[in-house]
Amino acid sequence: MLLKTVKKIREEGLIVSSSGFLVRAMLNKIDFSRPLKILETGSGKGVFTREIINKLADGSELHISEIKTEYNCHLEKLIAQHPEKHITLYNGCVTDVLKENNEYDVVISSLPLQNFTRMNDDNEFLHRIIESFRGCLKDGGTYLQYQYFMSNKRDIELIFGKNMDEISFVPLNILPAFIYNMTKLPAPCEQQEA
Repeated sequence: MLLKTVKKIREEGLIVSSSGFLVRAMLNKIDFSRPLKILETGSGKGVFTREIINKLADGSELHISEIKTEYNCHLEKLIAQHPEKHITLYNGCVTDVLKENNEYDVVISSLPLQNFTRMNDDNEFLHRIIESFRGCLKDGGTYLQYQYFMSNKRDIELIFGKNMDEISFVPLNILPAFIYNMTKLPAPCEQQEA
């Protein structure tokens, strides 16, 4: 049983599904009153997905990226229950999805960043994935990530080029979780020569 639990944490970054407290704490950071283009990554069985769909304003788009096809039945059921919403499911690595899609208002990530290769150089997977999140956001867009330990805070700050906007703590979750909230700054304007 212990080996099975350790394997689940390594592969999925969790022991049980996220609590309603964590889902609400993450989604309360988003203004759903207007149309948004949202990317959710690492959706699993759709604990966050269900609530995102329920909150989407008319004209919004939701892209779901989940590498494990065994979760498709859960996600496809949620999508089928809302035929009026613009929802697309992608199976595959999120970095591949982001080559074709960008200009997101919000990225919500449940990916277990602490399980990825450490960021030793620009080619490491962890660097590429955080860089992909930054690159796919509109200027002023929001990246939300939760972790059980604050292990990748500095990695995210280095790639976004600034300190974290906000870090929240949600104790009522198994395990208690930290939520990172990072806004993408506009690229500095280059001065044109007169």
